[in-house]
Amino acid sequence: MAEVIDSDSHVYEPAAVWDDFVPAEHRRLATTAFHHVIDPEGTESIVLNGQAGKSLNRTKLVRQAIWRPGMTVEDIGAFDPDVFRPLNPGASEAGARLEDMDVLGIDQAVVYPTLFNEYLPQVGDPEAAAVLARAYNDWVFELAAQGNGRLHPVAVLPLQAPDLALEELERTAAKGFRGVLFRPAFYDLDAAVESYGRRMSAMMAVQGTGAAAPPMVFVEDLPFRALWQRADELGVVACVHPSLGITGSDAVSSGAFADRVSHRLAGVNHTIAEPIAYMQDADLFVTAALFHGLLEDLPNLRLAIAHSGATWVPLALEKSETYLWLGGMGSASVCLEPEEVWDRHPIVVSFDSWEKPVARRPDTLGEKAAWGSRYPHHDAAGPGEARGMLEEHGVSEARIEQLMGGHCAALFGLPVGAGV
Repeated sequence: MAEVIDSDSHVYEPAAVWDDFVPAEHRRLATTAFHHVIDPEGTESIVLNGQAGKSLNRTKLVRQAIWRPGMTVEDIGAFDPDVFRPLNPGASEAGARLEDMDVLGIDQAVVYPTLFNEYLPQVGDPEAAAVLARAYNDWVFELAAQGNGRLHPVAVLPLQAPDLALEELERTAAKGFRGVLFRPAFYDLDAAVESYGRRMSAMMAVQGTGAAAPPMVFVEDLPFRALWQRADELGVVACVHPSLGITGSDAVSSGAFADRVSHRLAGVNHTIAEPIAYMQDADLFVTAALFHGLLEDLPNLRLAIAHSGATWVPLALEKSETYLWLGGMGSASVCLEPEEVWDRHPIVVSFDSWEKPVARRPDTLGEKAAWGSRYPHHDAAGPGEARGMLEEHGVSEARIEQLMGGHCAALFGLPVGAGV
């Protein structure tokens, strides 16, 4: 049987990121911009831009780090939300994580951040964001170094300042990272303009107009194009991974709006943003990329879209085609057949263990999909559930092997069949 590769797993960042990997001379800057610690009783302390930050959770359950092999949806749903449960050690320790992977039958895993994906885009000071990004990347690189070649971390970038993000992209690629994170969100570039003056203003000029870019810029927009291009040139995977977005404002991602709605629903003890925000933000990215020609401009850019499922993709492509034509863009410099652009591009989209449409539509979803566990988040599931679902729907063994590892290995250039 071919190797099983988890295309979407996570860490839950420990205090060591700040304590051991932020240089002493930058610690006050970094911890004032963003700091997170959780004590053994589950009490969180969160600082964001010098203020008390909002937690990702409404209760004592730290939903992003409680799942362990063997847990079911029913098990998680039965937990008392007012009782803290110890975090899974595999969320931050390589040894415990490898043990869980062995139990689950996972050979390799692509590893994404959790807290840094949610909070880093909200940091106001670009220099602090750069310090924090370096600290996280150095910590997770060391974690992966203890993983016997089985853990492949994705680096974070200080997207508040595209030039600093470019420096970190170069640094992490040189260290050996196979992917870098582009969270599909809006970024406030005003502070970067103030910090870096004419160089940043020129970098963020709207193409052909010379006008300064607006302060809130979507990750796919022109000020970031040099980053996408350099990722392409370096051969690293551009990893588009949404986050809940519930700790910030509506201007950052769609999750904050969904969370405000869920606060009005009696009896719901966690946000309803989870079944909404991931798909919406990923869909927004793909639609924007198709309308702006990102995939056509960079036809070899390797792209991974994680943690949003895959079922939304066919509708996103269909709607993009419809409204490209309806918008009178017949003379535009982008392709009016988004499905063709999508099909010829090196892309994988992670799907969940219970996502039956992937099995029902292997002709449209099976060529790009790659299984992801979401470990150790509370909505995680192992590869056994995914394989069983695919087999139940009559998917061929060859296609199952692609979905459970082959597609991900090809995109990230992972070694397979070598006993890693």
